[in-house]
Formats: sequence, structure tokens, C-alpha cells
Amino acid sequence: MATVNKDFKIKSGLVVEGLQGTINGEVILTENAGDQYILDLIGGETLVKSVSNQFDVSAGGELSLDRTVVDAYYDEAGSADDAETAANSYTDGRESAITTAYEAYADQAEVDAKAYTDTRETAITTAYQSYADTAEQDAKDYADDLINDASNLSTEVWSAYKTSTEIGLAQTAAEAYTDTRETAITTAYEAYADQAEVDAKAYTDTEIAALVDSAPALLDTLNELAAAIGDNPNYATDLAASVGTKVSKAGDTMTGALTLSGAPTSNLHAATKAYVDSAESDAISTAAADATSKANAAQAAAEATASADATTKANNAKSGAEATASADATTKANAAQAAAIAHADALTTSDVAEGTAQYFTDARAKSSAASLLTGATLTNITITGTGAGLTITAENGVADSTTSDLAEGSRLYFTDARAVSALEAVVPNFTAVELNSVAKQVAATLSAPTAGIQVAHAFAKADYRSAEYLVKVAYGTHTEISKVLLTLDSSDNIAITEYGIVGTNGSASSISAGISGANVQLQVTTANNNSTVTVMGTLLV
Repeated sequence: MATVNKDFKIKSGLVVEGLQGTINGEVILTENAGDQYILDLIGGETLVKSVSNQFDVSAGGELSLDRTVVDAYYDEAGSADDAETAANSYTDGRESAITTAYEAYADQAEVDAKAYTDTRETAITTAYQSYADTAEQDAKDYADDLINDASNLSTEVWSAYKTSTEIGLAQTAAEAYTDTRETAITTAYEAYADQAEVDAKAYTDTEIAALVDSAPALLDTLNELAAAIGDNPNYATDLAASVGTKVSKAGDTMTGALTLSGAPTSNLHAATKAYVDSAESDAISTAAADATSKANAAQAAAEATASADATTKANNAKSGAEATASADATTKANAAQAAAIAHADALTTSDVAEGTAQYFTDARAKSSAASLLTGATLTNITITGTGAGLTITAENGVADSTTSDLAEGSRLYFTDARAVSALEAVVPNFTAVELNSVAKQVAATLSAPTAGIQVAHAFAKADYRSAEYLVKVAYGTHTEISKVLLTLDSSDNIAITEYGIVGTNGSASSISAGISGANVQLQVTTANNNSTVTVMGTLLV
């Protein structure tokens, strides 16, 4: 890609008239010790010296700036400390407000969570306690039954063996059996009680989960449900009574009059009596107007038809009469014309007396021609005579000759060869050059509806290598015009400068150049929509 160089080079220096100049919108500082211009811009000589004394650039040291210099600068800039204090106060205020709001929200959330937890624990404890009490009672009854069975069995065993000689052994066996039964019963009771407790807890958890059944957080407690129905214990009865007073949408009979909010706005809306009465009145009025309109139209059509028929018949009668009269007049005129022509054809000049328009004779013609010739304005020619005969004399001298009739004297005739020789004899000697072989005049214009880069003109880089342009950009009532020079080196790098810019309303464009394929482009970047770019210039090989 080619390099575009837009440097503006001045060989002998730049003179800016006025108090100051600008480069790219920035003021150029002037080197004038007398007016202290630079020092005044940054706060005075004292500040400059103070700043210079605060820098530590010794070997290994860091660049530092004294706080007093910063404070002095801030004071010059308009109390930056006050701005910093205000910013800190604003930040502290926002942090305090955010912290307060967060703590209040957290406290309320903690209260709500504790209330919700307490409510659930109370419900779970109550349900668990009720279930556990029932399970404990069932277990106790079952154990008592086992003990009673065991006791009865022990009595029966004792009765069976009390008459035996081995009463002691039987009693021992019975007691051992009773102990074993009691131990088994106790173990079974404890196991049953433990399992009953587990089952009670699982059952309670299952029942609570089924009761909540994925209800939203705001409706998963009895208190929240009560609040939702307004703590009304008769909510269902009141709701049913209220619903019973409503009209069913599937069809119902009303005992009183129904007042609508207004006229219907949709095809399926119910209509009020006023709307129906108005519609009926409008329909009657429309029908009457329509009947009147149609009757008037019928009457007008009948009258128009009758009038047209009468007009047609009258026109036909008139045309017939005119045609008959015209044919008769034409016949009679033709007959009169034919008779006149026949009579005229039969006449000769001998039949007509001579008036002011004289008949032709040779004598009269000759006299008239002689008078015309002898009275004419003549140059180098003399005519004398009358109708009887003329004498014409012509002068054969310089007055009626051309350069072709004259021999060349000291004043030489012009020739191309003589002209070229005369030019080549001039010092210094200029070689004859055809202008179109080294330069070409160009002009172009375009409309740019949208601001941006526009290709104002392009030329083949193989044909021309330099150019000078005059570029004008117009928008609205304003214009800007500038002079542009550009040239290419052997590597197709472009050097371009834009100078002599003048405009009626600030900058309207910027100008650059580029290479696109085999062409050099003059690019104008318009700053405004609906701009017109006009270019005129000279291309050089």
C-alpha cells in the first residue's frame, strides 16, 4: 500500500499576521520574552521556578513533585480540594445509604425467616408429638398384651407343675421363661418405639411437604393463607354467596335492569336502548336521504335524456338543412365559376384596353434595363448608353487584383516555414512543445448526500504523475475553497499539501489522496450532508 505524505513544506519561513496563529486548532506560542506570554498562561514565573525546584532527577532517584505545587495548581484551576471534598462526601453518603438499606433489608429478612422457621417448627413439633404419642400408646398397649400373655402362660406353667415333685425346677424354668419373655418384649418394645419415632417423623415430613406442595414462599404457611383471604373464617361461604349473585356467562336470567357503560365498540358488544334508537333513527334518515337522492337522480337522468334527445334531433334537422343549402350553393357557385372561366378563356390582350399596367414590348424592356444598369453603383466599372445600346468599361488595376496577381517584393508573403524559422532564431531557443503531451486540464463535480469520503477526481498514474487542483465544497449557503498540490514518486508514494484555504463558515472538508488500482484518487472528506464538490485542475506527466 502506498504511503501518503501530507507535509506542508515552507522553504523560507512562515509569517503569521496578527496576535497569534493556530495549528490544528491549538494556539501557537510566540517566543517573546517581553510579553511573558508563556509564563502568564501557566500561572507566573514563581510557579515555574517552584515546579522546577521540586523535581528530583538524581541518579537512582524518582521523579517527585511537591504538594505545594499541586495545591498551587489546584488553586489556579478553581479549588480542586473543594471538588475532592464534595466527591468524598458524596461517596460517603452513598455508601452510608447503601449500608443502611442493606442492614434494614437483612434485619427484616432475618425476622421473616425466624417467624417462618418458628411456624414450621411449631407445626412439625405438634404433628410429630401427636403421632409419637399415638405410636407410644400403641406400643405400650402391645407390650402390655405380651406381658399379660406371658403372665398367663407363667400361671398355666405353674399350675401344671405345682403338684410335681420337681416343683422347684418347674418354677425355675417358668421364671427363666418369664425373664426371657420380658427381655424379648422390652427389646421389641424399644425397637418398635424407635421405628415408630422414625416413621412418625417421616410421616410428618411427608404430610407437611404434601400440604405445602411447592406453594410459593408467600403462601406456604397457614398464617400466609389466612392473610391472603383477609383472615375471614367464612371466606368460602361469603365467596359462594357473592358468586351466587353473579350472572352466569353460559346463560342466565336477570331479575333487574342492566345498565351498560356506553355504546358498543365491537361487533359482539351488547347495545344500549339509546344506541339502538339512534341507529334506527339514523337508518330511517339514511333511507329517506337515499330515496330522495335516487329520485332526484332519476329525475335528472330523465330530464338529461329528454334534453339530449331534443338536442340531437334539432342538430340533425339543422345539419340536414345546412347540408342541403350548402350543396345547392356549391352547385350554383361552381356553375358561375365555370361560366366565368369559360368567358375569361375566350378573351385576349387585344380585347382588353391598356391601363396603368402596361403591356410588354421589346423597346420598353431595353429602356428599363439600360436605365437600371446606368443608374447602378459601380466600382472600377463604367456603363454608358441607352436602350438602343450600352458601353461597359472595366479598370484592370490593383483595386480589382489579389496577392496572387502581384509579384513578391521586399514585403515577403507569409509561410509556415518562414514563421518557424523566425521563432527558432529567438534567444534563448525554446523547443516547440504540444501542451496536451505534457499536461491536461480537468474539471469534475459531484453531489454528496451523506458526509464522508468522496472521490472528487481520479486519473491514471501511468499517464500523469503530478497535479494541481482548485477544490470547492458547498453546503447550504456556505462555501469553502482551497488549493491542492500532489505528486508521486517512483514507488507510487504520494506527497500532498492543501493550502490557501478560505471558507464562509468554518471547515467544510479535509483533503487527501490515495491509490486505487491503476488510478490516483483525490479524496475529499465532507463534514456536512448534502454537500457539492467541484474540482478544477491541471495534470502533469
